Amino acid sequence: MAALRIRTKLLLAIVSINTILALAMYLLNSISFERGFSGYLGQQILERQTTLVNQLQQTYQTSGSWLQLRQHPEFFQQLVRYYAVSGRNAERATPPQQYDNATPPNDLPPPPPFAGHHPPHRPPEDWFGWVLLDADKQTLAGPAATLPPETVVRPLIVDNKTVGFLGYLPRRELAKTLNNAFKAQQQQTFALIALAMLIASALLAWGIAEWLNRRLLGLTHGTQALTAGDFQHVIAIDSDDELAQLARDFNTLAHTLDNNQRSRQRWIVDISHELRTPLAILQGELEALRDGVRPVSATNIQSLWHEIRRISRLVDDLHLLSQADAGSLSYNWQLIDLDKLIANVLSQFSHQFANHELHVSFQPQHALITGDAARLTQLWVNLAQNTLRYTDAQGQLHIKMTIIQQRVVVTWQDSSPGVNDADLPRLTERLFRVDSSRNRNSGGSGLGLSIVQAIAQAHQASLQPSRSELGGLCWTLSFALADGD
Repeated sequence: MAALRIRTKLLLAIVSINTILALAMYLLNSISFERGFSGYLGQQILERQTTLVNQLQQTYQTSGSWLQLRQHPEFFQQLVRYYAVSGRNAERATPPQQYDNATPPNDLPPPPPFAGHHPPHRPPEDWFGWVLLDADKQTLAGPAATLPPETVVRPLIVDNKTVGFLGYLPRRELAKTLNNAFKAQQQQTFALIALAMLIASALLAWGIAEWLNRRLLGLTHGTQALTAGDFQHVIAIDSDDELAQLARDFNTLAHTLDNNQRSRQRWIVDISHELRTPLAILQGELEALRDGVRPVSATNIQSLWHEIRRISRLVDDLHLLSQADAGSLSYNWQLIDLDKLIANVLSQFSHQFANHELHVSFQPQHALITGDAARLTQLWVNLAQNTLRYTDAQGQLHIKMTIIQQRVVVTWQDSSPGVNDADLPRLTERLFRVDSSRNRNSGGSGLGLSIVQAIAQAHQASLQPSRSELGGLCWTLSFALADGD
């Protein structure tokens, strides 16, 4: 079975979500309508009973209490039948006779005259939906002492004081009939709205899916190009959103891979060239010795030994860097007195410094760091060898240690010749040489500073080249102090 494309998945997801939302809205609307329509209907009926409300308020104001209606609930029934059920206007007809609280009558007056026994199309039991409550909402007159929760009330106010409430409970048959009719109309309207929403959401989802598919198609083609080895492929960017940022990151990745590929190619060419030179020298000298052109002497053997050592150092450096790249270079971590370690290395090179007429000054600062003594020794040895190879005779080497915010900073600066600012960032590149001062005749393999950088990174130390105040090159290294130092 073929997998769904992201465009189809997005379309189905949006349409499905909108369908679920429409159904949920329908259910919630139905529940809310069922609960609220009866109360709404009763509230509307109450709002129209202004005349009945006025008559009840007048009755209370005349007697000063609800005692009359409490003792004679029949009078409340007559008021309801007269004003609410028949719908007569109090100004055009005489309301039922009020009773005197002190002398209740023997016979109740007859209800107001109707055109028949009861209003047209109104059953006489309609009044059972009405109830009179006191200020505490206790039943004074009505069909039941306990009111159902759907009963709606309207306050009765006399002299700006609420003295009671007129309550109404719509007849279930009437409310149900109106409810069903209105509900059917609302459902039909809602169905049309839901259908329009689904069509609109489908069109919107299709548009979004197409737009997203076109944006992702460029990334897909770019990924395929990288897989095929085309690292110069660039994705066009015409916006500034997250997908555009992803495209920019992709272009950065492609540029980085292209640089890495070029670097590997250059690396292979440089290594082969570095090995070819001493091998060619060895081959030529051995052929000369074999053919008798050059005699077998200690001087010629020493020349051969020099080239062999040069190849050996190059191979060792390459092996160390390959281990560092693979993360397999082992370290023996321990507390190290950094100033003593640097002093020992300078002591080892004292004779060579003297032969080169190089004046060395060292300003130590006691500092304990966590590191590998052998690897750090190699770091300072490589810097010392770099100074010896590329510093003019009768020059200077100044080394200074400083404690700054829980870090020890070591500055290693020598005298001329210097390095151009453009070449400073490339000094730690493998096999890189500054044309003006570094060449193969001066000895180095071009890997010493790369090894320095690898060891510094393993110790989480920063390594920064810059111009020296002495006219040469300055290396600034910063190590974290050990805890408690």
